[in-house]
Amino acid sequence: MSSNAENAWSVNVYHSKRREHKTNELDDILSEEANDGDNILEQPGWDARGKLRFSIMVMSEELGLSEKQVEERVGQLFTLIPGLKTKVGIMKTADLVRISASIPDVYKSLVALKEVFPDADLPTMITNRPSILLEEAKEMERKVKQLREACPGLNWDAILSDHAYISEIKNPGENCLALKEKLGTTVKDFELYVARNPMSLLSVQTGEELLEYDNGSLRQLKENLEGTPKAEGW
Repeated sequence: MSSNAENAWSVNVYHSKRREHKTNELDDILSEEANDGDNILEQPGWDARGKLRFSIMVMSEELGLSEKQVEERVGQLFTLIPGLKTKVGIMKTADLVRISASIPDVYKSLVALKEVFPDADLPTMITNRPSILLEEAKEMERKVKQLREACPGLNWDAILSDHAYISEIKNPGENCLALKEKLGTTVKDFELYVARNPMSLLSVQTGEELLEYDNGSLRQLKENLEGTPKAEGW
């Protein structure tokens, strides 16, 4: 907002963070919630290009490489998994650093994930949860085995492609049992309910696995602070 030279209290130019001036039938400005945040402009310099530049600077320092070398690795990564480019500035920079540290390891992870999820849409799954590339294949196999045993009639490869966050649950089989018990007789077809509401598996998370921090769950954060060599799931 800037003032008129002749009248300091008059509004001359109003710089809005909104993309468009939208109003309701009473001519009141619509709230951000009404537009689901779609009408908010990117902060100056913090567009997709700015986020990528910042991430490359951080990664260069963390990996001890020149920015040009980091750009080459990130370029290779985006060629392998194009959807990851849309996650820059959203996903944890620490995850991007670890994933980009070794492109050959990314290839290995892709092969391993394909073995665990033969019918999955891997590009979509990884875009939805980039850190899945950092998990041990055996750990992912253990988790999906629990899901397939708890709800054998569901196509978990397809569900996890679109809802990869479920793979963050330490023991998803236990969550299935807890949710089934919680719903009781109110749901006649439990598997159909889960298929339509996969996020419901998170509703029975308890204790230290419940809270997510920038550096992982509360349990993982404690393990890291206590000096555990490799906190599970990191």
